[in-house]
Amino acid sequence: MEAGRILQSYLDRVAVTVMTGDWETYADLICMPFHLVTHAGNIEVSTLEKLRQGFDDFRQTLQIQQITDYIRLVDSAAQLDAGLISGRYVSHLLSRGHRVLDPFYSEITLRLEGNQWRAASITNALANSRWPLTVFQLAETPSLKGPEDD
Repeated sequence: MEAGRILQSYLDRVAVTVMTGDWETYADLICMPFHLVTHAGNIEVSTLEKLRQGFDDFRQTLQIQQITDYIRLVDSAAQLDAGLISGRYVSHLLSRGHRVLDPFYSEITLRLEGNQWRAASITNALANSRWPLTVFQLAETPSLKGPEDD
């Protein structure tokens, strides 16, 4: 599956840039404006200045929480056309082999610009509705009731 391979490669590359502080490569992997959607809000990151602030604050959060492994694994991916890939992945944040946060799903859209795949948007299950994300908080899972539960 070509779309899945492209998406996994992209996710791995972004994780390395975040963990090593490689701002220049990170910025080259994001479309501007970039859109972040959570259950609580839609955020448009429209300038490199705002993107840089988010990058730095996210790295600081990872360092404060002593994250040693930032792993994102593709769950599904589809090539919508020659220049768009949409996919779903699960994120794992670990500190020396121990979970810091329960795994959570996100959806991403990649756009091919020139010869570079870039993230145009991400939708995730984090409850944070601000940019930059500085505290990890999972959205509450609603309790679903069936007809027999009434």
